[in-house]
This record gives sequence, structure tokens and C-alpha cells, in this order.
Amino acid sequence: MNFIRNWLTKARNPHNPLITVALSKAALLHNLKEFQQLSPAVAPVLKGNAYGHGLIEIASILEKEHLPLFIVDSYTEARSLRAAGITTPLLIIGFTKTETIRKSKLPHTSFVVTSYEALEEYAQLLKKPTKIHLKIDTGMCRQGITLDQTQQAIDLIKKSPHLILEGICSHFADADNLDTSFTQNQIDVWNDCVDLFMKHFLTLSYYHTSNTAGHAYIRQARSNISRLGIGLYGLTGNGAIDTMISLQPVMKVTTSITGTKNIPTNSKVGYNGTFTTTSPTKLATIPMGYFEGVDRRLSNKGMVMIGDTAAKIAGRVSMNITILDITNIPDVDNIKLGTEVTVISSRESDPNSIVNIAKTCGTIPYEIAVHVNAALQRIVI
Repeated sequence: MNFIRNWLTKARNPHNPLITVALSKAALLHNLKEFQQLSPAVAPVLKGNAYGHGLIEIASILEKEHLPLFIVDSYTEARSLRAAGITTPLLIIGFTKTETIRKSKLPHTSFVVTSYEALEEYAQLLKKPTKIHLKIDTGMCRQGITLDQTQQAIDLIKKSPHLILEGICSHFADADNLDTSFTQNQIDVWNDCVDLFMKHFLTLSYYHTSNTAGHAYIRQARSNISRLGIGLYGLTGNGAIDTMISLQPVMKVTTSITGTKNIPTNSKVGYNGTFTTTSPTKLATIPMGYFEGVDRRLSNKGMVMIGDTAAKIAGRVSMNITILDITNIPDVDNIKLGTEVTVISSRESDPNSIVNIAKTCGTIPYEIAVHVNAALQRIVI
């Protein structure tokens, strides 16, 4: 039945998208195995649409790796995974409303408690057994109970007939910094917390604090699983860990030329004419703009790849269109409607890799990756 429905849909709506987000299965599994050499058990972080790569696509690849947990940010993400047939246990690491937990029917799903106030509310209002991971603030001052609330939290969980403490967790704030002093202090605090909770909860299943950069401290910070986010997708810039492993970017975004034109010297290009030609110039357009994930900060300075040659973005990036200066591309006369363009490269050395785009924009790779529009077609190669 599904085959027939899919066939009818394609027959009635033949459509090859203008933009393709290609995900390398080999690169993803390579990155996972690199971290598995360091950590006893890796729990992939799939929040933010798997860091822009595609929640369902990435989870479907990893489902066969028999990993302890998939970590998501929200109940919505957890529902999407279960609806797609993903059966790996889930940990929702963001805040979840009490009412949502009360009504939840998702199997094998645990919830992070992000504050003492939330813990009190869960203990009072939840009326069914619920697995929780208690977050402890070891120095980041963002989420988690404070150190002076730990004994209160222990007592409250013990008294609650419905809260099952499956794990405890924290988060490194500065693990990508080559100055290790702040992280070393967090590790000392965290290790003391692990000792304390293990004395009170002998069946504690999980204790975890390492993020991607934190894998550099895997032998110092007590944990039996590690959370792997940005590194899973092959994106570097994570401090000391980058020298310990070899990563491969997973994502490549391609599109094609939708038009070309020759314009004379002193022509102003794009909105507000921020690019002016200094000689006869050949321009091309691609059907991607800031809506699709071409950062507007790339206006007049970003690059895309046509074959092995970089072409500069000319003028301001529009909502759904970006203009390229292709004058100096080899065999420029052969560039025409349909010529392939790589907007995001999976070669880190290219000027349009996610890491290098982030440098051009003065931001972090996370932001560039998650802004690749979720509606764009993802294919696994």
C-alpha cells in the first residue's frame, strides 16, 4: 500500500528539487567510530534537526549502531522520531512541561530535569513512573540544580513514588578552550557529585557530562556515557579534541545555475547596489538565499564552488536568490542553465565548508549548520 501511494504521488507530482542536501553515511559512521575509541558509550545528540543535517535521516542511519541513547531537545523531536519508527531509547534534554510528561505515551523516553523548581513540580504532579536525568550546575550557570540544592534534590527524589532517577548530567562551559583551568574545576565539582549520588542511588544507570569538546577530558571526568553533538557531523573547532581524532564533514549542499548574463563596467548588482563591476562581468544566479541557508553575512564576500573553482557572491544575498560573479571561472562560456554549484562543501579546506563559512561570517559552525532549511530534501549517500 505504501509503495502504491508513493508511486501515485510521484506520478502525479513529478518533481526534482532545485536544492539537495547530501548526507554522507560513511562520514557519519567514521566520526562516530572516532569518538567510540575515546568513550565507553556514545550518545548522539540529534537536537536542532540533527544540527541542521536532518533528524530522521541521521537517526535512521544511527539506529542500527545499537547506541545507548539518542538525545533530543524537545518532546516534538522525540515524537517525530517515534513516528518515524525509531526505537532507540530517547533522552529529552530540554525543559518539558509537566502536563506534557503526564500525557506522554512515548515508550523508552526519559526527561532531563533542568531546575529544582521543575523537580518539585514533577514530584508533586506526576502520577506515573517517570525516568528522569537530574541536571547539576557545575559552573555554567545556565541549567541545573545548584550545588547547595543537591541534598534537597536527593531527599525529594527518594520520597517521590513516581520519579525514577535514571541518570545525572552536567555540561562543560569551556571545554574547547586551550586554557583548561575552568574545565578542570568543573570536573572536580562533577566528580564529587557523581560520588554523592552513587552513594544514594545504587542503581543509577547513567552519569554524563562530556560534550564533543569534553571528550578530551574523558579519562578525568567520571561518566559512563558521553554526549556527542557537533563532532558527530564532522565539524571541527572544538579545542584539544581536534588533535586527537580525524573528522569528516557529513553535509554537502548543491544546487544549479538558474540564469546567466553579461553586464558592463560600473553596473550595480543586487539590492542597494552594494557590488559595482569594475570591468565587463558575467553573473549567474542560484535559487538559494538566506531562507534556504545562505547566510546574509556572506554578501559580497562568501564563496561557492563551481567544479573545483571558487566563485564569489556578488551583492547582497536575497531571500531565495544569490548572485555569483563567474567571470573568472575556467570555461565560463560553458556555464549555463543547470550547471551544478556546491553551496556548502564537504571538504573542510574549501572556502565554503561549514567551518570556513562560519569564519567568514564571524560566528560558529553550529549556527551555519542549523540554518540549512529543514524543508530542503535530504538524501543519504
